[in-house]
Amino acid sequence: MRTVRIRVYGRVQGVGFRYYTLHTARILGITGYVRNEYDGSVEIVGTGEDASIDEFIQRVDRGPIRANISKCLIEELPEQHFTDFEVRY
Repeated sequence: MRTVRIRVYGRVQGVGFRYYTLHTARILGITGYVRNEYDGSVEIVGTGEDASIDEFIQRVDRGPIRANISKCLIEELPEQHFTDFEVRY
């Protein structure tokens, strides 16, 4: 199992990005959360199998059709345990 923090920058708020991320995480079996940040970015913390995390990062880096991602930063974290993937407010 592997846990990552992903910070996504660009036009990522108000375009369905959090719900795209929620749907993608659930398909791939990723647990954790996604939330908007005050600086206009989106923070994602996800835990899953290595291959699932790799695919998750690729899909998040593309984002939904209305998003325009300028930068995606990935940070490895100590493994964390979540029961589901959720949108946090």
